[in-house]
Amino acid sequence: MVHVHSALLKTEVMNYIVEPRPPLGCAAVLLGLFRAALQEHRLPVTQQREAVARTLFESGQILSADEIAERLRTAGVRVAKATVYRTLDLLVRFDLASEHDFDEGFKRYEMRVGPANHCHLICSACGEIVHCWHETLNRFHSEVAQQFGFHVLGRQLKLYGLCADCHGKSGQPLGQAARDGAWS
Repeated sequence: MVHVHSALLKTEVMNYIVEPRPPLGCAAVLLGLFRAALQEHRLPVTQQREAVARTLFESGQILSADEIAERLRTAGVRVAKATVYRTLDLLVRFDLASEHDFDEGFKRYEMRVGPANHCHLICSACGEIVHCWHETLNRFHSEVAQQFGFHVLGRQLKLYGLCADCHGKSGQPLGQAARDGAWS
C-alpha cells in the first residue's frame, strides 16, 4: 500500500508545501459531482459505484484497484472487481480522479482536487508517496511551454528517492546518490 506522510499536516518546509490530505469536505463534494456526472451521461447511480468513489475520495491516498476492492471487502461491501475498474475509469473520464503509473505493473488512482499542479515524491525503499507543491515548479512548466510554443494538456512529475526514514536507515550522506551518478 502507498502511504502518504501523515505526520505532516500542511507543513511548509523550505518553501515546499507538503499536504497529505485534501481539505475536509472534498470527498462529499466530489461524490456529489460524480452522481451529477453519472446522471448527465445517463448512467445509473448505483451503491457499488458510490462505494468505490467514496473509498477513493475519503482515503486521501493514492490507491490501486486491488486496494480499493480490499477496503470494500473489509467493510463488508460486495463489489465485483470489474465494477471497481469500470468506476475508476469513469472517475478519470469525469476528471474526478487521476490515474498514475509508478512502474509497479498496475495503476494507482487519487482524487483530483483542482488542477494537477503537484509532484509526487516516491520512496524507492518503502513505497511512501508524498504530494509536493512548489510555485517554482509551476513557473518552470509555464516558462518551458511558452518558450517552445507548447500547449500543455497534462503533466506528471515523479521524483524517486528515499524518504527521510529510509534515508536515515541507509546511513548514506544526504545527496550521496546524486553525486555517485545514481540519478540521470
